[in-house]
Amino acid sequence: MKSHEAVRAVLQGLAAAGLEHMVTGGLVSNHYGVARSTKDADIVLQLEPDAFARFVRSLPPELTLNPQASFETITGSRRHIITVARSNFQIELFLLGNDSHHQERFRRRVRAVIAELDQETWIPTPEDMVIQKIRWHRDKDREDVKNIIGVQGDLLDWPYIEHWCDAHGTRARLAEIRAAIPPA
Repeated sequence: MKSHEAVRAVLQGLAAAGLEHMVTGGLVSNHYGVARSTKDADIVLQLEPDAFARFVRSLPPELTLNPQASFETITGSRRHIITVARSNFQIELFLLGNDSHHQERFRRRVRAVIAELDQETWIPTPEDMVIQKIRWHRDKDREDVKNIIGVQGDLLDWPYIEHWCDAHGTRARLAEIRAAIPPA
């Protein structure tokens, strides 16, 4: 099973089980910015135990859910990892937590067609991608932010981004990244 087929199978399984979700991470950065390779797919979901059990039972045999949930340290989120047989690709299912920005990001999500998946799904707004990736602050996240800002530019809701960067103490990171983007 190819990576895009695996992600589509997971998205279809989540929808069929009635689990509210959204794709995030590199796939959505590619959607709003400049495409780059990614070795995983990130999906945030609102956990409902009975629906999650139905989803797990629906997974095709090429997809294996690690039975042990793990803890993602940057955001404090719990996650489950699905591995794809004969592949290094994995799908990370992040459980929606109580973090105020995570809640707002999930509430504001929009429907879009992700070209790499050739499928419509829920995704965060470009503003929420910028905010989250500035918060994570890894090298690839800074590059993604530059690319999203470079492509989206004046279409972004800057007061909303600045509000959350102020709340997270990341406004200096935002300013640094914006200063590094060459003028159009």
